Amino acid sequence: MRLASLITVVALGLVTAAPAGAEHRPDPLAGIEPLLNPEVLLQGVVREQDVSLLFAHLRAALLASYQGREAPPPEELNRRLEAISGELKARGAIAGLLLLAAFEAAARQALSEALTEPVPAAR
Repeated sequence: MRLASLITVVALGLVTAAPAGAEHRPDPLAGIEPLLNPEVLLQGVVREQDVSLLFAHLRAALLASYQGREAPPPEELNRRLEAISGELKARGAIAGLLLLAAFEAAARQALSEALTEPVPAAR
């Protein structure tokens, strides 16, 4: 999934999760936990083929080490590592924005509740 698609999904999620002026305000942080699940964050990033590439390189590196030389990583492994890195950076940025939005909503809700509570009478 591309960054623009992720941003669109996040924006739609935030809009639909926002309270519509109702008296009962849901916990702003309650809907964030499922989105930060490692299965959701990592889904579709690392493929079985990537694992095969990595272990093929590790085997080659081990055999090369035995022979006293180094085995350079295959170009395909380097490409996949760069692609995975870029995708995880984008997903990390989205997760950070989600958390920040949830913290902002929680802070606003706490402030709103503190300002609407009656002040206890002084004795």
